[in-house]
Amino acid sequence: MVTPDATAAALPRCPVPGHEFSKVVLGGRYGKPGRQRQLYVCGMAKPGSAAPSHRFTAPMATPYPDRSGAGDPGAETEERRTARNYQFTAYDIASGLVAVARGTSYAKAGQDVREHAARRWGAAVDGGARRHGTLVSDWVEVYAEALWQTQAPYRETWPETVLVGVLPLTADAPGGEAATRLVFSVFVAVAYGSDGRPAVFGIRTSTGTGARHWEAFLRELDQERRGRPAYVVGDGSAGLARAVALVWPENDGADAPSRSLSPALWTDEHLMRQEARRICRDRGLDGRGGRLWQLVQRAWRSADDWDRFTAEGHRHGLPELERWLARAEPTMARQFAARAHGVHRSRQWIRAALGELEERVGRRRSTFGNQARTDRLLRLMALDISGVARIHAWTDLICVWLERSDGRPLTSQRRIADQGGRRSLRDAPSR
Repeated sequence: MVTPDATAAALPRCPVPGHEFSKVVLGGRYGKPGRQRQLYVCGMAKPGSAAPSHRFTAPMATPYPDRSGAGDPGAETEERRTARNYQFTAYDIASGLVAVARGTSYAKAGQDVREHAARRWGAAVDGGARRHGTLVSDWVEVYAEALWQTQAPYRETWPETVLVGVLPLTADAPGGEAATRLVFSVFVAVAYGSDGRPAVFGIRTSTGTGARHWEAFLRELDQERRGRPAYVVGDGSAGLARAVALVWPENDGADAPSRSLSPALWTDEHLMRQEARRICRDRGLDGRGGRLWQLVQRAWRSADDWDRFTAEGHRHGLPELERWLARAEPTMARQFAARAHGVHRSRQWIRAALGELEERVGRRRSTFGNQARTDRLLRLMALDISGVARIHAWTDLICVWLERSDGRPLTSQRRIADQGGRRSLRDAPSR
């Protein structure tokens, strides 16, 4: 006879900290017939959840499949059989995360991980179809943020010089139209470390590239860090300039020591040089023996070189060049006056990083719909582009993180999933 006390004793405790003595009852099962797991309901609410209770599963009954031949196979429980579907090590998880960070699709990365596990444990491990992306996409959701918080630089304070850029990801418009549409955009922030190496310390998706999107990106970074940068190097767009002024307004307080200055906004001088060269080429003034072409190559070295170039440009009297100089001369006068050691005037590395991100996202850009999960995936890509994504290093970090949380991730899978058919990366209007 099974008494209520015996049933209660068999129920596991809730793994959420502080719920050790909560009321736990049976909560149904999930999974395919014959390979199901028992769900339990905890009578207390999860931290940050509006629901009065939550469901959980007990730890696996068997840590690894028993290949010794001992024991009665007929006595194997459903949870033990199901456990064979989930016997992935921290190395397997790190391998899958590094693969998607380098541009492999969720489906291909999951297939490779499952095949590796099958070779390790035998063909009985997940003998069915192995090519679907939920396995690694769930790992991205659970582990990516911890890896990012551990390895991304400048997590507490702003670097002195910040290089920013935006990557608009477009696709062909529906209906066979010749025009393209914006799928989503990726904003990035880069800084150079004391060793002279650049690294991405901020990355975020958005639905547009305008001023309000720049403001949302910079404000999110500013809320996580103390102080403010001294220089922001961008593409010279009006949207970025407006966002910098809104996020870091200049404080003209009476007390001089407490006065906060807005970051100096610099325009990427490489982009300016490219524009000047284009105008010269369009007008047939790109001959090696031409004086204007020679001066445009050296114009950004010093203020004197810039003055020689502008004087020669005005002498030609080209309307397009005159309009460009009207915008460029005040900018360069300000940047020559404020040039300082350690201020990177070119965003060449950030342009290469954006190109690499575009290559890794590739044709799959139209398939991304969940903004939070896409941000996590892009952060893994940013860590790899910055040169810190290593399988063994990520294996160690995952192990340490799991040990601190008693072997369970602090965040459960699918918590950030969009509900009701909503696509958080597409539904907001873009400007």
